[in-house]
Amino acid sequence: MKRMIIISIIVIAVVAATILAILYFSNMNSNFTTMNANDFEQAIKDENVIVVDVRTADEYSGGHIPNAINIDVKRAGFLYEADEKLSKDKTIAVYCQGGIRSRKAASLLSDDGYTVINLAGGISEWKSAGKETEQ
Repeated sequence: MKRMIIISIIVIAVVAATILAILYFSNMNSNFTTMNANDFEQAIKDENVIVVDVRTADEYSGGHIPNAINIDVKRAGFLYEADEKLSKDKTIAVYCQGGIRSRKAASLLSDDGYTVINLAGGISEWKSAGKETEQ
């Protein structure tokens, strides 16, 4: 009997977490464009695009897209640092490891008035597509 109650609680917790995740991501601003690695690569060739790696400094130092600057979306003051380093006259191309943090960054930046593109699948997808990285 106790085992059945524990299993029921776990199932309810998993369902609740899934519903909350769906609500969180569906409410995120989608005023940005998400691109695959090939389209992202073409977009960042434009001199009016600034590439931003929104991972941690340690992740960034382990390898990043060439010419990307690092602004960690998880750090307090993310938007303040973005406003210090970026221009609203340029398109901001963001990426992270797998696409979740960059989606959050894209939402925050677009809400703040930036034009933003997001790399679907993050640097993992970039590397899988055989794209160049630097350290």
